[in-house]
Amino acid sequence: MNAIMNAMNNDTLCQDLIALGAELVAEGFVVGSGGNLSYRTATHMWITRSGALLHQLSPDDFLAVPLDQPYKKPSTRPRPSTETPMHLALYGARPQARVIIHCHPRHAIAWAMQGRPLPACTPDFALYLGAEVPALPFHLPGAPIAEAMAPYLAHYPALLLGNHGILVSAENAAKARLRTLHIEETAQICLLAAAAGALRPLQADEYAKIIATYGK
Repeated sequence: MNAIMNAMNNDTLCQDLIALGAELVAEGFVVGSGGNLSYRTATHMWITRSGALLHQLSPDDFLAVPLDQPYKKPSTRPRPSTETPMHLALYGARPQARVIIHCHPRHAIAWAMQGRPLPACTPDFALYLGAEVPALPFHLPGAPIAEAMAPYLAHYPALLLGNHGILVSAENAAKARLRTLHIEETAQICLLAAAAGALRPLQADEYAKIIATYGK
């Protein structure tokens, strides 16, 4: 029975990510073959193949990568996404994560170019993402960045990747989707507020009240 339930849950995760991939493209968060999605099962990570178009995904576009072995890039195609090591590092640091989104929302990229964390500006952001989302410096796509990510992975569910995009994890696709949307919304709010000369994130006492009232 457990095996049947696990298979059903994994199929649901796959279908949720197929729908989410189409939404990310429709929202303009991904262009061409950019971005990648993955979900975790008991023994493997299933990640979109290299070159997959997120608005045209099928279950066959998700390739299995063992979680308990050092990753070696296959010599033949289809290959897992070039960002596979980044996903593996995040799953390794966050046992609760079942889904990862990597995409390229324009306002989040623009904010990350400043090299500053994205601060909580709304209650929803605070509840879904915490006080801030850290910003990493630029690394080439596919470069080994686990070391740069290491100080943040256990403490933050999402990261800004300098001049590149965002990396978001969650327990399910719905929560990963909301985190992604809140990051892009808040980045746009911050850019608009900064341009107007009045950027004011939530203050520490305000953030604490939100978490105490509505948080876990």
